[in-house]
Amino acid sequence: MFKIDASYLSPNVNMASRLEAATKQYGVPILVSGALYDIFTDNIKMLCREIDTVTVKGSIQPVRLFTVDVDFERLHEKKFKLEHYNIKEKRKIRD
Repeated sequence: MFKIDASYLSPNVNMASRLEAATKQYGVPILVSGALYDIFTDNIKMLCREIDTVTVKGSIQPVRLFTVDVDFERLHEKKFKLEHYNIKEKRKIRD
């Protein structure tokens, strides 16, 4: 049996870690990369604010950084139980 280190396999894991650490530097609750921002819907993009463009260690490609301007205290979890649905129905609900 072999153990696989996911951080070794995916540069996305490293990027996620760097974004999470950078939230403290920028004093924001959440940071998203430009790559994620680019696939957001227009409604979600309206909630975002670009705060910087940086070059991260190990990459020569600049990364745009966005924060999400949302009052997290006013957000409430919407309970939607998916256990009663089969896989095909769950995918349809998520899309």
